[in-house]
Amino acid sequence: MKKDIFIKHITRENMEVNDYFMVIKKGIFSSKNNTKYMSVELKDKTGRIEGKVWDNADTYNNLFDKNDIVSIKAKSKFYQGKPQLTINDIRKAEHNLALDDMRAFFAESEAGIDLLKDEYYKVIDQLKEPHIISLFSVLNSRKDTLEKFFIYPASIGVHHVYMGGLLEHSLSLVKMGMHAAKTIGGDTDIIIAGALLHDIGKVEEIEMRGGFKYSDRGRLLGHITLGVIMLEAFIKDIPGFPAHIADVLAHIIISHHGVEEWGSPKKPMSLEALMVHYLDNLDAKVMGVKEHMRDNMEDEKWTEYHKLYESRF
Repeated sequence: MKKDIFIKHITRENMEVNDYFMVIKKGIFSSKNNTKYMSVELKDKTGRIEGKVWDNADTYNNLFDKNDIVSIKAKSKFYQGKPQLTINDIRKAEHNLALDDMRAFFAESEAGIDLLKDEYYKVIDQLKEPHIISLFSVLNSRKDTLEKFFIYPASIGVHHVYMGGLLEHSLSLVKMGMHAAKTIGGDTDIIIAGALLHDIGKVEEIEMRGGFKYSDRGRLLGHITLGVIMLEAFIKDIPGFPAHIADVLAHIIISHHGVEEWGSPKKPMSLEALMVHYLDNLDAKVMGVKEHMRDNMEDEKWTEYHKLYESRF
């Protein structure tokens, strides 16, 4: 699937808009003359737009659901200065989209996923411990897991809530951790590996179903448990992997939330685990506040109240 027309391109009346969009809302309503029509809200990575289906609303209503990717044929119009679509045909896309194709419909890391991928491979090239190098060779061979790690958000509603967010967040911990190690010590290879793997379980905790949702497995086990299971599966493919390194990396995953009430069954008990925990908390909270500032300003200076952080900013 190749998407050519994005919502930001709809800038004039009577444009032919024949392309793919994601359905955010849909509903059947009655006009003043008691004729049924359908209203839909559509989105892609550049914004949202309202569309109306004036003819055969009931028929088209049965052809797609909320969160589906739909193919539409429409013309643009402007109402009160905003673009809208008069839709002549709308139906669910015939083929399931590859994960990479979904990048057309969701906001993406400002750094750009391709640039973040390059950073990831450069970081891996800096590793020196041979068993940890082998560990990432195994991860890199799991193409489905690696693609999700590169493209998934870091969370659904708290921080780095955009495509590439998980990779961006993990690399942020790597970069801060490497600087910290030069100042206060710590094993750089363990810090790099722990930072990259601390949230790896999120590729199974989250799934793509129209939008990003928690999977059943994610709700039942959580990303910390899933991360340890995935680490153990990687290590099984590496003959002679040292048990101590395996335990140290598993401990970083288990303890990175810091305390039991935040989901960690163990507190950090090594320099590297302490660093990953505090840097994870710092990066998540700062980015969460930045995203809150972007979308929830009460006036030119102050944000609305942030319920999770219990403050304005």
